[in-house]
Formats: sequence, C-alpha cells, structure tokens
Amino acid sequence: MGSILGGGGKKAKPAQPYAAAQFQPYTYTSQVGTTAGTKVGDSGFNVASDIQPTLTNIAGTGLSRAEPFLGSFLNQAGRELPMFGGVDTGEQRARDIFRTQSALLEPSFEQQRQQLQSDLFGSGRLGLQLSGETAGAGTGMVNPDAYGLGLAQSRALAETSALARQQAQQEQQQAFSQAAQQFAINEQQKQLQAQNLLGGFTSGLGAFGTVAELEQALVNQGLSIEAARSAAQSASASGGAALAKAGTPATSGGGGLFSSLLKTGLTAAAGSFGGPLGAFAANAILSEPTGQNPNSAGLTGQSTYNDYTKGLVFAN
Repeated sequence: MGSILGGGGKKAKPAQPYAAAQFQPYTYTSQVGTTAGTKVGDSGFNVASDIQPTLTNIAGTGLSRAEPFLGSFLNQAGRELPMFGGVDTGEQRARDIFRTQSALLEPSFEQQRQQLQSDLFGSGRLGLQLSGETAGAGTGMVNPDAYGLGLAQSRALAETSALARQQAQQEQQQAFSQAAQQFAINEQQKQLQAQNLLGGFTSGLGAFGTVAELEQALVNQGLSIEAARSAAQSASASGGAALAKAGTPATSGGGGLFSSLLKTGLTAAAGSFGGPLGAFAANAILSEPTGQNPNSAGLTGQSTYNDYTKGLVFAN
C-alpha cells in the first residue's frame, strides 16, 4: 500500500558498533606457552596465559632459592667488622731466647771458673787481693783474675740479652706481617662469601624474572596480533563507509501512484491560480525532500509528501 500511496520511507536507527573491529576471543601458542583472550560481559576483556611446565618449575625454583641467599647475605653484611689486634710486644719471647742462650753458655762459664781456680792455685795467685777501686770493681778487695773472668762472663751475658731482644723483635715483626696477611685473607674470604650470597640471590631472582618476562612477551604477542586484526577490520569498515557516502543517496520513499496523481492535480491547480503565487505554492508542495544518507545513522527521519497534504480536502 505504501508503494502506491507513497510515504514508504523509514526512520533512521542509531548505528551499532562494528563487531568485526572489536576485540574478539583468541588463542595464541608459541614455544613459551599459550595465551588466550576472552570477553567478560558486554565490554570487558580478560587475558590469561599458560606457560610451559619447565619454565614454571624454573621460576618456582629461582624464587624459592633466592630467599635463603638473601637472608644469609643480610646477616653477613650486617656483622661488625673486626679490628686487627696485632701480636704481642715480643718481651716474653726475648726472655725465653735469653734463658735458652744463657743456659747454653753456663757449662762454658763453669769450665772457665774451674780452670781459673786451678790456674790460681798452681801459680800461687789464689790469695792475691787488690782493692776494688784499683781493679775497677768499686769498694772492697777482689782477686783481679777472678774479677776479670766474672766481668767477661757478664759482658757475654749482656750481649746474649741484646741479641735475644733483637731476635725477638725480628720474630715479632715477622709474626705481625703474617698475622696481618692472614687477617686480610680471612676478610677477603668473608667478602667473597658475601658476594657469592648476593650473586645467588640475584641469580635466583633473575631466573624468576626471566620466566616472567617470557610470559609477558607471550601475552603481549597475542594482544598485538589481535590488535592488528581489529585495526585492519576498522580500516576496512572506514573505507567501505567512505565509498558508500560517495554513492547515490537514498530517497524518502515517494513516487507511488498517489504521489503521481497529487503532482498532476497540484500542477493543474497552479495553472488555474496563475501568477507567481500559484507557481510558488506548486513548487513548495511538489519539491522532493532531501534523501537521508544511509550512513548517517544518528539522524531523524525526513518529511514525506504526507506531511504536506495534511489538512487538504478534495471535493466530491
């Protein structure tokens, strides 16, 4: 009926989202694992991943092993640094050396004293006495031969004491150098141990981080492929819309039998009225309204000839 009486145009509908350009569920698999994207509700989108079990084990092992290394390293780094205490002064060592050396000299000293006594007895000088001042022994009377032997032995012991002290100092310096070197070596070993603990923590955490990066790369790769597909569909839709806009626009649905009769009647009426007023009225009523572009989905519908003929009464 509408094609006969005219007025067959349709009201515009709001444009719907282009489904092909929206993110669609996908699955992407590589050597690392599988990632999938799924829709959540009307506008949500969720991405999940499932990596290879071997990589999962590596990540778990690295993370679990990293914690003990970190605890040990922090304990090692927080310890109080010891101070080098050095060695003893060497005095005790000097006394020990002197005692040993003087004990070695004692048999010779005893032999010298016995020999002197025998010589004095044989020569008759055993009872010879001189004043200490004359012999250089201070006050009193002394036997010059016995005094000379005692003075020589005392000097020998004094030299032995000096040599013992010198030897003790040399040994003390050598012991100091050795102790300092050993202290430095021990500290270096502790520092190396701390570095090894830190390296173990870094390696364990690095293994976990590497697996996490591989998993993230897997997810990103799946998303990028879906994004490229969506962009291609969107570009294709935009190109199609541009081509449609350049084509023949749609009409309001006029051109039925009633429309043709109306045009004929109005043309004759305009001729009867005559003049500019009749021509203006005929043109205003008969003008074809602008057709609606099918690509402009959000516009309201256009008026039809029925709008112009409301209120008209035809006589019998």
